[in-house]
Amino acid sequence: MRIVHALLTIAAVLTATPTIPDDGSASDIAVIAEDLGLPGVAFRVVSERDVIENVEYGVDGYGAPIDDGTPFVWGSVSKSVTAATVYSLASQQRLDLQSTVNSVLPNSNSILADHVTITDLIHHTSGLPHDVAPLDVWGRTDRALDVVPTLDVTSAERGSFRYSSLNYLRLQAVVEKITAEPFADVVARETGVHTVAAVAPGHVPFFGSPRRIDTGIDAAGLGYGYLGGSIDELSRYAARQLTDPASNSPDAVPTGSGTAYGYGWYVETLTDGTEMRWHSGAVPGYFTHVALIPERHLAVVFAANGYGELEAEKLASAARSLVLARIGIDEPRSTGLGIYAAALIASSTLAVLLALCACRILFRIKTPPSRWAPAHILMAVVAGGLLYFALPMVAGVPMSTLARWAPDISLLFWIVLAELVLIAGALAARVWINAPLLQSD
Repeated sequence: MRIVHALLTIAAVLTATPTIPDDGSASDIAVIAEDLGLPGVAFRVVSERDVIENVEYGVDGYGAPIDDGTPFVWGSVSKSVTAATVYSLASQQRLDLQSTVNSVLPNSNSILADHVTITDLIHHTSGLPHDVAPLDVWGRTDRALDVVPTLDVTSAERGSFRYSSLNYLRLQAVVEKITAEPFADVVARETGVHTVAAVAPGHVPFFGSPRRIDTGIDAAGLGYGYLGGSIDELSRYAARQLTDPASNSPDAVPTGSGTAYGYGWYVETLTDGTEMRWHSGAVPGYFTHVALIPERHLAVVFAANGYGELEAEKLASAARSLVLARIGIDEPRSTGLGIYAAALIASSTLAVLLALCACRILFRIKTPPSRWAPAHILMAVVAGGLLYFALPMVAGVPMSTLARWAPDISLLFWIVLAELVLIAGALAARVWINAPLLQSD
């Protein structure tokens, strides 16, 4: 009953709406931070020259108050910086965007077709798969140029939009190849973005509460996700992009979901006819969202030091609602149970039920088993095998990676797997212990 009570408590925490004193002083940013369990957030609205709105809330991973110098990892917002860097190099005639990738990176020819161009990498039309296994290697100091030859992936046909960070890993390698300089140095010179080498621990959800995680930097992943800096740095970059040629280029490809994609930005026409360019970014422990509305001379920047993959939809929806509210469009953010809470409750329930089943078998270990015992043993073994191989396949990542993005789900995975092994072993022991009795009968 204590286990069941704990499970119901988890469900109540996950589904409850936090109560925030309504004294008129709480901003919508603070409300969202409390609601989503984000320890620290920073938010800015800027024009080309001015800061229009600035909110800093909460603490970083060391407990220090969030301020305009607190660094965040930018996640996939890094892609627009990479695209702007490549665009700038092309404008200097140092790079031809229609050049084939294999002509610049010969080591890519075992993966990419010969006619795939650098523009295909920018627009995610190269055919590379959404494979995250080679990504998020914290502490990696190798260049992207050194990592590309080690990749083992299979590409599809070139032409259709297929989002993959591997495209921007290769773009980083292209920049390193043609400049013979560290990628961060080229980015700083061409875009004005000075990335940080380290950040405070981020946070991931763990049974409904934020848990610290020592978010690291991947030097080979700067181009797709590991650039970083303060809200001051990110908002200055966003302000520059309001007039930057790359971020305003009409060259974009349809994504198939009502938006287009060009130079590291999703391009969307809002209900009032306004064009908005935006991108969200995340690594384990950090989340960012940047939106550009050039015709309104506005850029909106949101950064948080908390992120869990199963909460992605809620975070993206919350950031989007903040952006749209600033231009007078009301779009309620996603609320309710959510994928994360549903997965956590379902996994916890399964773990509790299997624990009760295992206890029942162990308490009756000397009781003769039924004639279906061999079938039950086989079922437990098959279920464990399917779980062990199927979950990483469905998630698209190995369990070591999932443990960073969703540590509670990963823990429950190993608990359930151990319970299935225990059940199979207990059933087998029950058959063996009672074998003499069964033979005498």
